[in-house]
Amino acid sequence: MDIPDFFERYEWSCEEVEPGIWRASFADEREEEYDLFVAETDDWLHFAISPLTPRLTLECAISLHETLLRLNQSLRLARLALDDEGDVALLADLPLDELRFAHFAAVLDALTGYTRRLGGELSRVATQPGYRSPLF
Repeated sequence: MDIPDFFERYEWSCEEVEPGIWRASFADEREEEYDLFVAETDDWLHFAISPLTPRLTLECAISLHETLLRLNQSLRLARLALDDEGDVALLADLPLDELRFAHFAAVLDALTGYTRRLGGELSRVATQPGYRSPLF
């Protein structure tokens, strides 16, 4: 499987940051930049947009955690998570068996769509105590 070829077909550039791990970047309407990482393992292709939000403030932790849990119920092809450093990540996985470009593109479409729709609001939930988004 040629991940750089998939990115090229998607009309994105990427760089291999480590063997088996590629990074691409994109921006939302507010011109916020996001990094997308794709990692190939023996059986899976793992996708991560991380960090999705700025580092959360302690006062916002409970609100953000509740919001992430609620949102996970409505996401398709993706899920929200907290990594070991407390960063919010948007994740997806595809099995490598019979992987096609259409599957790869569908995951990128979903991840970028969710990022553009939710990233700004989640950033406010993560950093502004008491903020309640009208979106969720």
